Amino acid sequence: MKSKLTMKRKSKLLLLTLLCSLFAFSSVSQAVGNEGTQPFGETAEAASFTAVATAKASKPDTVQFPALTGPYQVGTETFHWIDKSRPETFTATQKDHRELMIQVWYPTKATNATHKRQLFSDDPQTHAKAFESYAQIPASLSMPIFLSTTHSLIKAPIVENKQKYPVLIFSHGFGARNDSYRFLVEPLASQGYIVVSVQHTYNSFLTQFPTGKVAPFIGSEMDSTSYMDQLITNVWVKDIQFVLDRLEQLSQKYSYPIWKQLDLKRIGMLGHSFGGATAAQVMLVDSRVKAGLNMDGSFYGKVIPDTGIPGPFLFMGAADADGLANFENIDPKELAAEHGTSVEKIKEMMEHSITRYKQALRHSYSLSFKHTKHETFCDFPLALEAASTKDAASSLKSVSRQHRIINEYTLDFFDHFLKGKPINLLDENKDKYEDVTVKIGEGMKED
Repeated sequence: MKSKLTMKRKSKLLLLTLLCSLFAFSSVSQAVGNEGTQPFGETAEAASFTAVATAKASKPDTVQFPALTGPYQVGTETFHWIDKSRPETFTATQKDHRELMIQVWYPTKATNATHKRQLFSDDPQTHAKAFESYAQIPASLSMPIFLSTTHSLIKAPIVENKQKYPVLIFSHGFGARNDSYRFLVEPLASQGYIVVSVQHTYNSFLTQFPTGKVAPFIGSEMDSTSYMDQLITNVWVKDIQFVLDRLEQLSQKYSYPIWKQLDLKRIGMLGHSFGGATAAQVMLVDSRVKAGLNMDGSFYGKVIPDTGIPGPFLFMGAADADGLANFENIDPKELAAEHGTSVEKIKEMMEHSITRYKQALRHSYSLSFKHTKHETFCDFPLALEAASTKDAASSLKSVSRQHRIINEYTLDFFDHFLKGKPINLLDENKDKYEDVTVKIGEGMKED
């Protein structure tokens, strides 16, 4: 029998999946214990995270991030930017302006002999407790990742090249953080990209500013599609455009080496879940972004036109590539009862997602990862898979493999559209991995 903690976690995270991942959502209706939708690898038969972790003889004190794949080491620096043209809509104080924490990763030749490697968190206790409050996962289970040391070298000098580096803007998932995707951003930086990751304040489980100010997670209306559409259009997209404007200003006016190495004619954007939806919405309104990637997110925001998303776009989806076709198996009444909401609300979410997916995928590349879950597209499974299953080694091996494959396809996409390299993996006729399906939208074939 499942514990109350387990059921509470499932209810919250499955509703998040409903909001953020159509493909994962489509399999929820078939069985609550379906592998493709369980939070962080928990099966229907498994006991709660707490029980499994307590029973384990040992648990890793830290996690190991994927090895860098490129010719460079990785430097990083964090910035605090304030958009004085926008009032903060999440607070009651009229004088508050929109504040963002930005983390940048970039190529360097420095080593850990000369520069300190960055910890995943400078305040692991606080972050683990905040994550526990948000995700209902005991702090002890996420602690290994917050205690870990990353590959990033703090304020290491960027490698200054005559050929500047293409820029990748990153947007995290709803409730996540901008630094919780090291498995992806560090290898990308090692391959010669400057990755600029944006933390969307008040939509992350915790945001801390250098001033000592702390912004908690606020998401009280996340079960409303109209609210989420407005949030992505009026807040998240504008966050990204502010960052793009700021990068232009910095590259023109300041001699700081990082800003001088930005190639702002070659900008891509990627994101997970709600952040992936943001990538699509930014491309609809801002031609500065030349290519985009959505990692398992629903397409919130403005309706995507018949012509699709401007520019090359890639969608990565967990579970079946035919998730849209599986909607006839969904029972709205069952899901409404499961999540304590109305049947009308469930139907609204389904219709909202289906319409946008069809328009987006008709003109995009799409990938389906058979054994990948919605949460696989971030760092947390590196800790939580080991804590929640009896065979930690096998679970970690599976997560590491999925992370490696995600990295390979991400690099293949951006290397082609931002660096002009030949397509290697994004081909329907190539089958490098039997559990990955590549599809090219019908609209792309017609063009």
